[in-house]
Amino acid sequence: MTPSDWLIVGVAGALASGVLGALVARPFLPAAQGSARLVAALLSVQAGLATVGGAALTGAAIRSWQLVDDDPAQQAAAGLVEVSRIDGDGRMYALVLLLLVALTACVTVLLALAARFATSADAKPRALACAVLGVEVAFCGYGVAQVISGSRNALAVGGVATLPLVMAALVACWPPRAQAAGR
Repeated sequence: MTPSDWLIVGVAGALASGVLGALVARPFLPAAQGSARLVAALLSVQAGLATVGGAALTGAAIRSWQLVDDDPAQQAAAGLVEVSRIDGDGRMYALVLLLLVALTACVTVLLALAARFATSADAKPRALACAVLGVEVAFCGYGVAQVISGSRNALAVGGVATLPLVMAALVACWPPRAQAAGR
């Protein structure tokens, strides 16, 4: 694939993420007040990104599994470099595929629930949404550390780029003082 093909795939993935995010946020976004809309929109789009990214990784794992299970005499399978004994075992790819699908489902549900909780007027659900955003801030901070140490990994650079938005969402989601005290 050429770089322009990957650009097209990336744009299609971003559009699909936006559509999935809109579908996740649609039921509760009209009831959201003020800055809670930003938080719900961010978490909903992230749920869409998790779904699209998980689907892309699942497709790559399935294709790798097919290449490993093909006849080694064929051209495509002969081009694979065997690093260890596990690489030639199709059951390993089945396990990777199962774990990938489970992880994608868990992350998507967690982000969708956090988006729903961010629009709540109660302090406890908003605190749970803040906890999810706090974990995201920690991952973004790890990306900052990687970039400072010289890494130009796309995930690290993406974490640095999204850190201000995630921090703004965390501040916007934080329950007001009167609600936090339970008054």
